[in-house]
Amino acid sequence: MKSLKILATNESPSVNFNPDEGRFLITGNSMPENAVDFYQEIKEWLNHYIESPKPENEFIFQMNLLNTSSTKLFADIFKLINKLAEKVKAKITWYYNHGDEDIQEIGTDFKGLSQVQFDLVPLDNNDPIT
Repeated sequence: MKSLKILATNESPSVNFNPDEGRFLITGNSMPENAVDFYQEIKEWLNHYIESPKPENEFIFQMNLLNTSSTKLFADIFKLINKLAEKVKAKITWYYNHGDEDIQEIGTDFKGLSQVQFDLVPLDNNDPIT
């Protein structure tokens, strides 16, 4: 299966899904004009990946801004991660900038929806994740 890579814009996040490593990153701003269209490809890709996943998978989120429509679609993504976790091991790490209570709270809400290990990790000074 091919990797899924989408470059970030001011309105949409960077997506780097590497099925060979079982590592999936979504980072940046998520305020696309049509969130349903933007996330459709991601959800379809995940559905296909779930058919033949790696034994261990890590999902990493580092969001700066997240609008309401994106939040609803993230909930769909977390449902897919839960579905994946019925077959194999999955872990979620939600990074947020230290002091950004809005993104931290959204992460806390998603943690409540998640059936996998879910870590909330504060970052100082917009440190990039690796």
